[in-house]
Amino acid sequence: MAASMKKDVSASNSFHPEELLRNLSAQFLEMVPVRKIKWEEEQASALVTSQEIQRNVLRATVQHPICLIYPPSLSYRRYFMKTLIHKLEEYQADICDEIYEVYTDLLQQSEEEDDTLCYKTYSLPDGGEVSLQESVNLVCQGTTGLSTWQAAQHLTEFVLENKERFENRNILELGSGLGLTGIVTCIKCHVNSYTFSDCHPQVLYLLAKNIEANLTQQIPRFQEGSDRDKKIIRKIRRQLSINAESYAELVGNEESMIMSPTQSQTLPDQNDEDEIQSDPNDLELNNKYWILDKNGLHGTYKKDDKVRIAKLDWENVDNDLMLKLKPDVILAADVIYDSTINPSLVAVLQMLLKPHPDTGQIPIVYLASTVRNEDTRDSFLILLGSEGLVYTIVEPPKLSLFYYDRSVPIEILQISTQ
Repeated sequence: MAASMKKDVSASNSFHPEELLRNLSAQFLEMVPVRKIKWEEEQASALVTSQEIQRNVLRATVQHPICLIYPPSLSYRRYFMKTLIHKLEEYQADICDEIYEVYTDLLQQSEEEDDTLCYKTYSLPDGGEVSLQESVNLVCQGTTGLSTWQAAQHLTEFVLENKERFENRNILELGSGLGLTGIVTCIKCHVNSYTFSDCHPQVLYLLAKNIEANLTQQIPRFQEGSDRDKKIIRKIRRQLSINAESYAELVGNEESMIMSPTQSQTLPDQNDEDEIQSDPNDLELNNKYWILDKNGLHGTYKKDDKVRIAKLDWENVDNDLMLKLKPDVILAADVIYDSTINPSLVAVLQMLLKPHPDTGQIPIVYLASTVRNEDTRDSFLILLGSEGLVYTIVEPPKLSLFYYDRSVPIEILQISTQ
């Protein structure tokens, strides 16, 4: 069986091992669910042909230089290796010793704080990567913002394909989450300014860390941080803790209830030694990297003053903050999944879609949304019309850069005033 497969691979003109490994590496570093990683028949066959190819698979995944610095979760790496071994056994392959050694080493490692925070790395066209610290579970602590969702990846592809719409613009992103769209836009587009915004304190904290790591004009590097930073990370890890059964369900299922990101609620343990004493309304930023304004809601990145971050709660808008935000373009992804927050979102859009005080130009909105529930989407569109806002559905990007579920439709709305 293995011999015939080896013959088939060698005869195939379409087989390119470099492309196989590059695609596999990108999927692994993005933490694509293992069961959804694309293994073409010729790819699986190639693993059988040579133990050296098996070693190359290790170098492209669990031994990849990025994985050694910013690894996917330990649970994910274990499951990937287990699946790889099973696949090789199915083909009755002569498995190289290194595969067993790597898997054994992963099994012997202890999980830190239930393995709740991990790194996902997204490869960019023309080289380069963006590494984000994320939560392994999609919805946690009353927010969806601690993971990168499909619409954010889709919107990022749209930005990369339409750079001229964002060049030399002042951009505001609503519900930035962990920052994929904004970080890529800052790297690949020459913007006048880019303001990330969210309202959940834990999302904002990790968002700031991701900005610091990726927008430093050098190889992404997550700094060790102060004792206060370490306490916050420990607290986030503990609050995000999920058991192994829950994570296994995530890897194989990905189904999860969605909760509102506009509620910045935390329920600290009264006896928590790591509890951070601060005003819950303040934006928590490291003053080594950020200059915080007097209101405590807006920060400017010291290494690049074009990059800003804001704490913006749609249900409790700060007027001074809104006066400071003067965007030409507004971006948002996966923000209309809950009909109860649609009125607040539309009210914020109305406030932002006013003529610029200096130029008189009216901003424009690009809002990407995964259409999970047509009733929720339709209620948002009806609300837009009732408040004097108009929309068109723009052509989706042809670029397929990231690996995400494309079976559910994703729309990008262009919204403006009448």
